[in-house]
Amino acid sequence: MMNTISIGELAELTRDAIQRQGLAVHSVWAAYCDTLLPVVKLHNQHGKEYYDCEIVDDYIHSVEVRRERGEIGCNHYNRLKRGARRLIEMHDTGKLEWTCPARVSKFKLNEYYDQILSEYMNSAAWHPNTRGDIIWVAKKFFAWLIIEGRETLESIGANELQHFMIYCSNHMRSTGVYDVKLYMKKLCRYLYEGGRLPASFEALLSFPVSRESKQLPAVPFEEIAAVLSTIDRHVPKGKRDYAMILLGVVTGMRAIDIAKLKLSDIDWPNGEIKLVQSKTGNSLALPLTTDVGEAIRDYILNGRQETDSNAVFLRQHAPFQAFADGVAIGDIYDEYRKRAGLSREPFDGKGFHSLRRTLGTNLVTSGIDVTMTAQILGDADIDSTKKYVSLDSAHLREVALDFAGIEPEVDGK
Repeated sequence: MMNTISIGELAELTRDAIQRQGLAVHSVWAAYCDTLLPVVKLHNQHGKEYYDCEIVDDYIHSVEVRRERGEIGCNHYNRLKRGARRLIEMHDTGKLEWTCPARVSKFKLNEYYDQILSEYMNSAAWHPNTRGDIIWVAKKFFAWLIIEGRETLESIGANELQHFMIYCSNHMRSTGVYDVKLYMKKLCRYLYEGGRLPASFEALLSFPVSRESKQLPAVPFEEIAAVLSTIDRHVPKGKRDYAMILLGVVTGMRAIDIAKLKLSDIDWPNGEIKLVQSKTGNSLALPLTTDVGEAIRDYILNGRQETDSNAVFLRQHAPFQAFADGVAIGDIYDEYRKRAGLSREPFDGKGFHSLRRTLGTNLVTSGIDVTMTAQILGDADIDSTKKYVSLDSAHLREVALDFAGIEPEVDGK
């Protein structure tokens, strides 16, 4: 273990190891700046000079939360986690063993378990947002069995499952244990139905796990207004940024969905935005309010570049393409917060996703029930919406937005 060098030096060694794998120079530096330096900065913020596994775990957890909230896409999520795991690998072993970081797992399986895993993943149409986690849990379980000397599933029963869950609880956060339990249920049911386990162990894997859930505040309307007022709406970039941020404020759309919004998603005659949510895969129809409609129209007619792209919002520099995910939109919002004197600390809940939380709290305090609020926001799980009710009423009154006078505009344009 490399405990005698600073976290900054560890990141540089990791960068050099990545370069030795044959990646292009610009790819190496992109990986270093985008995925390694954030971990280094987090150590510095905590006053830690050397590698700290708890800080790295916190970083990985924060990345997982950002993905769950729709703030980052699947590709960027995997890239950030891969960067953290590279640091872990370098710290623990002093080298990077894999030649294709995107495809090689730290869990080493034998041919028997590899075959089962392949059959398992081909047995259902897993959602892209959960497929990676399902593979990870299955590999973790199979690799643990191999370490315990169990090269096959023969004679595997409740005792082994109990010890595996205890093993996980000894080094994982409660949120991680919750996910392992959830996906182990699916795996054990599949193995039981295929005759590889004597039971599905549904009851054994139904123990309660209290998931960590930090209650983040809604953003006061004064702060949102301050951000919007800093945007120069006379230039193309400002027209675009104003429309994107206003979409988040008024509709609660996730950054990833704004990034992927298409011209064909906007139903101008009927005053609606119709889309398929990236996080849930569910369809959602939102009102195209007057202010949002005017902001989008102004950008399309007076700020958007002439391209063949069907994406509403494009990058400002050639090639004029859509945003790959919602990360850039979050960064744009953070930059305007800084200009408004509202710069935030990492992970304090004041990012772009906070606009969705503000809308949720406003809807609840306006007398709309939780079920309807969930439908408006497009939450697949009503528990995601219930958190808006838990904020105290005085605080909710502070952040409530007035939606009077923004009825959908139907003008056929």
